[in-house]
Amino acid sequence: MRSYLFIETRGAHESPDVLNLFELGGTLRESGHEVTIFLTQNAVLALGRSDPLADLIARGVGVWADDYSIAARGLDPDRRPPGVRLGGAADLVRLLMAPDAVPVWH
Repeated sequence: MRSYLFIETRGAHESPDVLNLFELGGTLRESGHEVTIFLTQNAVLALGRSDPLADLIARGVGVWADDYSIAARGLDPDRRPPGVRLGGAADLVRLLMAPDAVPVWH
């Protein structure tokens, strides 16, 4: 079993690949792998579209959102979907440094 860390930087309005990455993360989780998705930069705009994120969380994927990116875009962190954790650079580094982490930057 592997542990995947997907770091998503783009919003779905910029690239349709974002939703494909979410689906890949869910599929990997259902295959028994640990999966975490860290939303940063424009990817935090997905917080306004709770369906894809709620689906990921229901499938067992850990979802984080960068608090700085949220603030920089004027979003309310309290309006994030249930289960989405807030974090910052220190959290991302901790996730990246996990011994079994396979990072995928998108």
